[in-house]
Amino acid sequence: MKWKSGFKKENVALLLLTAILIGAVTGCLAVGFRFLLLYFTKLCWNHPFDVIGSAEGMKWYVVLIIPVIGGLLVGPLVSFLAPETRGTGVPEVIEAVSIREGAIRHRTTFFKTVSSAISIGTGASVGREGPIVHIGSSVGSSIAQLLKLTPEWRRVFLACGAASGIAATFNAPMAGVLFAIEIILTDFEVSYLSHIVISAVTATVISHHFLGNLPTFNIPQYEMMSYWEILLYLILGILAGIISIVFIKLISGIENTFDKMRIPVYIRPVMGGFLVGIIAINCPNVLGVGYQSVNLVLTAEIALKSMILIIILKLIASSFSVGAGFSGGIFAPSLFLGAMLGGIFGIISGFFFPDIAAPFQAYGLIGMGAVVSGTTLAPITAILTIFELTNNYNIILPLMTSCIASLVIVQKFYGYSIYETRLLKKGVSIVRGHDVNILRRMIIKDYMETEYESLKESTHLRDIILNAKESRYPHFIVINDKDALVGMLSMRDLKNCLPEMEDLNELIVAADIMTKNIYCITQDDNLSTAFKIFEGKQISTLPVVNVHNSKKVLGILKKNDLILAYNQKILKTGILL
Repeated sequence: MKWKSGFKKENVALLLLTAILIGAVTGCLAVGFRFLLLYFTKLCWNHPFDVIGSAEGMKWYVVLIIPVIGGLLVGPLVSFLAPETRGTGVPEVIEAVSIREGAIRHRTTFFKTVSSAISIGTGASVGREGPIVHIGSSVGSSIAQLLKLTPEWRRVFLACGAASGIAATFNAPMAGVLFAIEIILTDFEVSYLSHIVISAVTATVISHHFLGNLPTFNIPQYEMMSYWEILLYLILGILAGIISIVFIKLISGIENTFDKMRIPVYIRPVMGGFLVGIIAINCPNVLGVGYQSVNLVLTAEIALKSMILIIILKLIASSFSVGAGFSGGIFAPSLFLGAMLGGIFGIISGFFFPDIAAPFQAYGLIGMGAVVSGTTLAPITAILTIFELTNNYNIILPLMTSCIASLVIVQKFYGYSIYETRLLKKGVSIVRGHDVNILRRMIIKDYMETEYESLKESTHLRDIILNAKESRYPHFIVINDKDALVGMLSMRDLKNCLPEMEDLNELIVAADIMTKNIYCITQDDNLSTAFKIFEGKQISTLPVVNVHNSKKVLGILKKNDLILAYNQKILKTGILL
């Protein structure tokens, strides 16, 4: 059996080589992105590894104007040239997997790299992990498209690119693999695991070669002081869940405010940059990814009052940076907020429970994973990320406790991750499950019937019955004199008239007995939407209308045709897999 791409199903070696290629290219781009980021950071702040010290030595108006310039550059870039590069990029990757059959435009790799480097380099309070996930996913999708692979393999190789990006960024291949499986792929086949793993490993090797096997953070030695300390980590997880909800709602609220005020998209980053600059004048810790400040917590070089002030200001700066449309992720801000929260909680715990509480930097480390778990609703990724950074098995139990507690709080009191929140605003509801996502990739226009029978609303009952006798359709589209949709007429609507048919033949017209409140669907909707409409309703046919004109009928979609198309798609997918 031949694939559309020309690959034979049994030729596993070629598919694995493709996965290696994606990992190698993404690894190289991750390294290149890191150097480009260092270049822009040095250009703006003089010292790329000490942004805080550099900003403190600058004039206040320089600190203010640099993020504003970043907004001026990024705004038009993400508004006119590549709108998909706006924000974190991860929701767009998830959408590509669920809705677009793994297709991402080729240009995304270039524009996401440039816009993110400018955003972070000029001080926007965003992370570099989201962009590299988007860049890696774009690489995987582009290579799969160039090889003319099937949609199923486009999604797999897109996930390979995402895993490679995280692996190369953190020197953590396991975390990269889990990120791709837990966040990116809405349905997962075990047979694809080898391709994702080999991509992540390849990217990590490339990263090691150019950047060295150096940890991202100054990880403290960890030791759990007492099993009673688990209760403290449970409380920390609950607090992390609360701050995760606040963070998600702040970003969403800021985006909604900009939308309500109808501020042009290209102007928003300028406003976000202005606010970041204002805050950075007195608190330069909020600038950029913030790993320098995270290390201050992990090495116990920061005071309680400073952490309390910084966590509040970072929450505001990151929310405005992401909400205003700067190109960058929320992974790094989540790690930052978690470190500060953990540090604050650790100092307070040490004051009240000195015999059982570990040093506060240990709580900072656990807090990092807990907030990531809450914002992304991906606890396994959070746990594996921190574990790979420490390589200390003693951290697993408290880390699991805090991450799961944070997850439960967000699920209970909010319900969505930061990525799902963004997708819901675009009308995309992500449901985990292979069958659901197959339906979402099946578009109505490919399965509707363009031939249908219609009646004028003025058609008399006698003519309606004659048409019904000769018709093979159980439903009629009812239109007015301008051919605009006004209702649906079914055999069930005729039943009430049959006993008195002779008396009503000339008195009753279609408009009198048709159903006026009808359910419609557009040609650009998918079969998942159609299934939801059919579910629990006594209807077997839907009018398909123009997406721009709900009164213009293009065809019909029958429930039986929908079920048949779905079954054939499932069978075909099973054969290809």
